[in-house]
Amino acid sequence: MSRVFFVAGETSGDIHGANLIRALNELEPSINCVGLGGKQMAAAGMELRYDLAAQAIMGFSEVVRALPRIRRVFNETVDYVQDTRPDCLVAIDYPGFNLRLAKQATKLGIPVVYYISPQVWAWKRGRIKTIAKLIRKMLVILPFEEKMYREAGVNCVYVGHPLLDHIPLVPTTTDFRDECVVGLLPGSRAQEIDRLLGVMLDVAHGIREHYPRARFVAPCVDADRASQIKAEAGDLPLETAIGKTYDVLRAARFCLVASGTATLETALFGVPMVILYKLSPVNYWIARRLVQVDHIGMVNILAGRRIVPEFVQHEACRDRVLPKALELLADSPARDQMLRDLTDVRATLGAPGASRRAAKEILEVVKAAHA
Repeated sequence: MSRVFFVAGETSGDIHGANLIRALNELEPSINCVGLGGKQMAAAGMELRYDLAAQAIMGFSEVVRALPRIRRVFNETVDYVQDTRPDCLVAIDYPGFNLRLAKQATKLGIPVVYYISPQVWAWKRGRIKTIAKLIRKMLVILPFEEKMYREAGVNCVYVGHPLLDHIPLVPTTTDFRDECVVGLLPGSRAQEIDRLLGVMLDVAHGIREHYPRARFVAPCVDADRASQIKAEAGDLPLETAIGKTYDVLRAARFCLVASGTATLETALFGVPMVILYKLSPVNYWIARRLVQVDHIGMVNILAGRRIVPEFVQHEACRDRVLPKALELLADSPARDQMLRDLTDVRATLGAPGASRRAAKEILEVVKAAHA
């Protein structure tokens, strides 16, 4: 029986890892999947050794505080991989952990497949040399990444974006059908919500002055995040929706969105938006010196230009955001242009089937290990 070890350290990685595991099981029902991830991967049939996704962190200073826990999990994982010798290690994003683990696996002769590339085009470009030495096969989900890796000597395959597989699988209801639904998406982590929700609420109050019947809804990953959001909402009639992000996006006329995967999800639903991004002063100072991209929103990176307004750090405030929000809520030329641009971004991602294509590439590596 073939054995594959997975590592995913964030909510999005857990989701895409789960769909990848389902695709693997369809193609090779006897395969044994074990690893670190989250509840989604466990539900897909993986033996979950540690819920790494539930402990996701962001920001440089937050990582430093979590180092003792991360180091303990890493050492336990290295020991387990050494003892069990899986046929393949599948690393899903989460580069700080996964590249170190890939180094240990390579020393043991275990082939490593990397699914969902580290964003080396944004920062730490020197990592691509490390990747070329350690990774047997890189499976990328953004169309411009394949050429970059191949030019660096990495065996790389563009499989498409897994969101195109995931979105149709999530059942939605009509609970949020309304004339003017405004989505507030401040992120899935507590620290993201702490930094961005206050700004979003200020903007929402301004929207309400112009649209008294607007319905404000904040999707939440769990009850804890819902309680956090409700506690801060004050007198704004803000609804929370646990596990119903796509219900909200399907109904929304406009969204305020934290930079991250949610920007691309919102784009794929064709919803006009603005992107907000805030870090602690220390983390922002560090990021300014490390990050090498012109845009922070994935939708803008894919477009190659700023089709969605971005409000970063001190610019993420009511006075800056509200005028643009009102313009995009109205039947305006700016709204029409954004709708066309979002359609173009969707077209750049190609056809669904990323999970199955990635699974086939992984099985090739597994079979080669048995040859």
